[in-house]
Amino acid sequence: MYSYLLFIHIAASVTAIAAVICYPIIMSSARTVGQAKFALGLLEKTAILPKIGGTLLLLSGLAIGFQETYLFRERWYVASIVIFLVILVIFAGLLPAGIKQQLKLLQQTQGDDLPEAYRHSRRRSAWLEGVANLAVFLSIVLMVFKP
Repeated sequence: MYSYLLFIHIAASVTAIAAVICYPIIMSSARTVGQAKFALGLLEKTAILPKIGGTLLLLSGLAIGFQETYLFRERWYVASIVIFLVILVIFAGLLPAGIKQQLKLLQQTQGDDLPEAYRHSRRRSAWLEGVANLAVFLSIVLMVFKP
């Protein structure tokens, strides 16, 4: 059973982490209103990946912990769960709200130049994406090296 849970855990992490890493790459390429609308629409459509991957990641990680109960006394394991919750708050709550706000700002825009309000909102989202990427990196370090 442990091997199956570990497989699910690794596959879910690849799904969730790929989405987390791709968000800033996709959004950094938008230079016009049309490109930004397309990129934001793409993010809305792919938002299911970190949700599904993250849910499976959390459930499989906790299931592994319940199988190997000593893990709940390991700092790296508890820290990984806390870091995961930070990523979850960013990708399930803060970024979707930012995407909706940015789309609303772009819908009100005439012309092809990105408005300053959009740029400001995008900078906030980029900062959150950076925090999420750092959290993913730390989580990977903790799970691989188990300090």
